[in-house]
Amino acid sequence: MGSNARSFMILSAIFLLFLAAATHAVTVVSTVNDGTELAYKLNADNDRQVKATIATPGEEIYSGAMIVNLIRTEERDIDIEVGGVLYSRLDNYTSFNPTAINLNQKYKATYNRDESGYLLQVSFTSL
Repeated sequence: MGSNARSFMILSAIFLLFLAAATHAVTVVSTVNDGTELAYKLNADNDRQVKATIATPGEEIYSGAMIVNLIRTEERDIDIEVGGVLYSRLDNYTSFNPTAINLNQKYKATYNRDESGYLLQVSFTSL
């Protein structure tokens, strides 16, 4: 008779351990899901924005498509000149029509800086 009671107590303890592990697993899955949803919401607005940067020194050949992306970039703090046409950093070019720039043309960059070395303007001339 004592053997049955001991077996029942062991089975009850194993069952309670299983319930605790299952509850912990549900909590972990819920936390991971909440973190994934938060990361998706934080990055949702960034997916539609095109980020472009000036290439590293030594690379001075740009395509017309790269220049259009540079003009459309909202965070730029330099003026861009393409074939004599100036695109000011103060204007908003997010809905810029790129027909004035040949997207397949290759352009050479010339950097204009002030006395302290701060980049003011990039001029692109076609090759």
